[in-house]
Amino acid sequence: MGQLKGEATKQLKRDGLHPFGHLANTPSPWARRGWNVFLNSDEAIRSDTRYVEQNPIKENKPPQNWSFVVPLI
Repeated sequence: MGQLKGEATKQLKRDGLHPFGHLANTPSPWARRGWNVFLNSDEAIRSDTRYVEQNPIKENKPPQNWSFVVPLI
């Protein structure tokens, strides 16, 4: 989790998208701890995929479509 957050933070800085990038000592934009979820069934994968797909819509934002997200067979 730490490596993922670290690399994502670096990319946000490179892209000029870090929400705290204007501060001299840039704090992390992430929560302190990760939430480890084990998707150990097809239904768990489908449920969490639906949850992630609906998040932008709940925030009145456009849906996001990612080429790497494909239907579970």
